[in-house]
Amino acid sequence: MPLAQVLADLLVCAAGTVALVLAGLAMGWRIEGTALEALAAFGLLLLFRAATTWAGILLGLASESEEAAGQLGSAAFMPPLLPNAYIPTDGMPGWLRTLAGWNPISAVTTAVRGLFGDAPVPAGAAWPVARPVAGALLRSLGLIAVLAPLAVRRYARR
Repeated sequence: MPLAQVLADLLVCAAGTVALVLAGLAMGWRIEGTALEALAAFGLLLLFRAATTWAGILLGLASESEEAAGQLGSAAFMPPLLPNAYIPTDGMPGWLRTLAGWNPISAVTTAVRGLFGDAPVPAGAAWPVARPVAGALLRSLGLIAVLAPLAVRRYARR
């Protein structure tokens, strides 16, 4: 059942996030926002994880074989490299900066950084990055609203 897979994935992800946060705190990282903002940041991360899990379930169900589903991993490798999570977008050419700004991961990254109190919103950013919490929520909920019914319908046909 797809919903059970999403819930199980979220539990594993939450446990991994706790370990990651504890390691970060041990190394000197500090949450500068309020406790409520930190909880909102973790909630946004889990919501986006749920959205991407639904995408993975749909892609897996759409694959003809396990081998084909396994090869989808290489196709999913590039989008996470494009957003502002790893490099600042200021020095990018305009077309690439626009593409990075509209990448859903950019809104989630900017929202989480802002809620933790780590970074301001970049000037002249695309709408989802200029309004990062709203952008992250809308993108995540939109992905779930589209992908979850498609995945459940595809699962029911099998």
